[in-house]
Formats: sequence, C-alpha cells, structure tokens
Amino acid sequence: MNAPKPTPTFDRGNRTYYVSDERMRAFGQLSVAQRLQWVEQCAQFVRLAQAAKSQATPQSR
Repeated sequence: MNAPKPTPTFDRGNRTYYVSDERMRAFGQLSVAQRLQWVEQCAQFVRLAQAAKSQATPQSR
C-alpha cells in the first residue's frame, strides 16, 4: 500500500521570471520616465487583478 504523497506548499514569494538578454537591452534603452511609467502600469495591473480576485465568488476561485 502506497502512502499518499503530501501536496507541495505553494510559496507566493518564491517565483522565478526569466527575461531574455534582448528584452533586458530594450528595457535599458528606455528613459527613466519610460521605466517609471512601465512600473506604474505593472502596479496598476496587479491592483486590478487583486481587486478582481477579492470580488470573485467562492465558486470561481
């Protein structure tokens, strides 16, 4: 009889995102203002996603 394997825990802080050298060079070519705009747009996206998740019904989670 095999014992069930424990479900691995998901650590939200342990994420990896790979970026190509080409994309890093393109980001490096942006002005400081463009970089800040990019960061603000990312932050806005995250806030919208968090708000949508908190408003989701329990069945859809």
